[in-house]
Amino acid sequence: MTEAAKLDIRLRRTGGSGPNAQWVWEVYDQGALLKKGTTVGDEAKAFATARKAGEKARG
Repeated sequence: MTEAAKLDIRLRRTGGSGPNAQWVWEVYDQGALLKKGTTVGDEAKAFATARKAGEKARG
């Protein structure tokens, strides 16, 4: 198993739809909140943004 597999990414849509959807994402590492933020776009973009931010925060 890789290190990236241990990150738990949670997405929540807060408004809009399609390319204008607003997302709140939170990245957890072993149950502890590592990083959180927002993004606008589709779900795949929000997930990729959260994954990159989580990996960067981990170091």
